[in-house]
Amino acid sequence: MRKCFKKEGTFWRKAACLGLAVSVLAASSGAYAAESVVLRPSGEVLSINEAVSNALKDASEIKRALARLGKEAALYKGTLAEFFPKLKADVQAGAATGDRRFLAYLDTGIEQPIFQGGKAVAEKKRQSAVCEIEKLRLEEAKLDLELAVRVLYAEVLAEKELTRIAQGQVKELTAECERIKKLSGKEMLPRLEAFKVEAHLESVKHSLVKHKETYDYLLTVLRETVGIGEGEVLELQTYGTIQEVESGLESFLGASRETDPVYKEGSLKILAKQQEKRSLQAERFPQLSLSTRWNSVRDVYVDTNRVIVGIEGKWNIWDFGRLGSKIRAKEQEIEETKWAEDIRIREHEREVRRLFHETRALRQKIRMADAFLKENEENYKNEKTRLVTGGKGAGELLGSFIALEEARSASVQAVAEYRIQMARLERTRAFKPAAIEVLQEKGVEDLEEDRA
Repeated sequence: MRKCFKKEGTFWRKAACLGLAVSVLAASSGAYAAESVVLRPSGEVLSINEAVSNALKDASEIKRALARLGKEAALYKGTLAEFFPKLKADVQAGAATGDRRFLAYLDTGIEQPIFQGGKAVAEKKRQSAVCEIEKLRLEEAKLDLELAVRVLYAEVLAEKELTRIAQGQVKELTAECERIKKLSGKEMLPRLEAFKVEAHLESVKHSLVKHKETYDYLLTVLRETVGIGEGEVLELQTYGTIQEVESGLESFLGASRETDPVYKEGSLKILAKQQEKRSLQAERFPQLSLSTRWNSVRDVYVDTNRVIVGIEGKWNIWDFGRLGSKIRAKEQEIEETKWAEDIRIREHEREVRRLFHETRALRQKIRMADAFLKENEENYKNEKTRLVTGGKGAGELLGSFIALEEARSASVQAVAEYRIQMARLERTRAFKPAAIEVLQEKGVEDLEEDRA
C-alpha cells in the first residue's frame, strides 16, 4: 500500500497524517473482494458516495473554505456599491463667545460617479475572479477530503484483513505446535524443533496484537470522520471486484483538463492580477462625479441656504513616477503568475502520468502476489504431509509457514496499494466517473467463507 505496511512504526505516523475516513477497498487476497460499510442494525448499506457525503457535512476544511468564499462574496457586493450614488453629510454646531449666538453649519449632498477611468469596473472584475478562485478552492478541498476518505477506508479494510489473517495464523500454528509436541514426545522429532515453532507462535501472536490495535485505531478515525457513534453498528462486508484502469493515459489527461480545478484556477489568478493593473492605470485619469448639495450656514455674519448642482473632479496630474512604478511592478507580477501557473500545470500532468503508469504496474503486482500465494499454499500443504510421513522436519514446515504468512500479507498489501493509487488517479479527474461506479455489485458473502 505504501511504506506503512512495510515498516513497523511508520504505519502509525502515516495513518495519523492521513486523517479521514472511507474508501472502496477490498483487501482480500485471492478473490480481491471490495468492501462497504453497514451502519444501521437493519443491515442497510452505506455506499462510498454516502460516506463521503457524511464526511463533508462537518469537515473543518470545508467550513474554512466556505468562510473564505463568504468573505470574498461580501467584498464583491461592496464593489457593486461603487456604481451607485453616495449620500454625504457634514454638520457642525456651536455658540459664539462674544454675542452668544448659536452657530450651525450643515452641508448634505449626493454624489454619483460618472467617470473613474474604469477603476470601479476593474475592481468588480478582480473581485469576481477572486470569488471564482475561492469556489475552485472549495471544490479542491472537497476532492482532497474525498481522496483522504477513500485512502483511509482502504487502510482500514486492509488492516482488518491482516488482523483476520493473523488470527488464522495463530489458530493454525497453535494446532501445529501441539502436533509437533506430540511427535517430539514420541521421539519422532527433536525437542528443539518444537521450541522453534513455539517461538514463532509468540511472534505471530505479537503480530496479531499489533494489527488488532492498529485496526481499532483506524476504525475509530473512520467513525469520527463519517459521524458514527460507538454505540452504532459498523460492519464491513464484501460486495465487489477489483477495478481495472479502463482507459488510456490521454483519456485521463483529457478528463483531468476538463474537471480538475487546477486548470481554471490559473487563468483566474492571471485575470485578477490584470484587473489590479487596470485599477492602477485608472488613477492616471480624472475622477469625476455629478453632485447635488444643500448648504445651510448660521453664524454671526452669514445666514444662508443654498443648493449647488455641478460636477466635482479629482486628478493626480504628477507624482514623480510613483504610479508608473506600481504599474510596472504589477506587470512583472502578472508575468510571474503566468509562469508559476505554467509550472504548476506541467507538474500536475507529470503527476497524472506517474500515477497512471504506477497504477498499471500495481495491477500486475496483484497478479504476481496471487501467483506466489498459490505457490506457497501448495508448498505448505506438502510440508505438512511430509512432516506426518516423516520425510521432513519441523524446520521445513516452519519455513513454509513463514513464507505463506508473507505471501498472504503481500497479497493484501498489493490490493490495498493498488486501490489507494487508483483513488489518487481518479482524483486527477475529480472522481468522474467515480471508482465505485465501475465496480459490479455481487451478493454479500461472509469473509470467512470467501477465504475458505
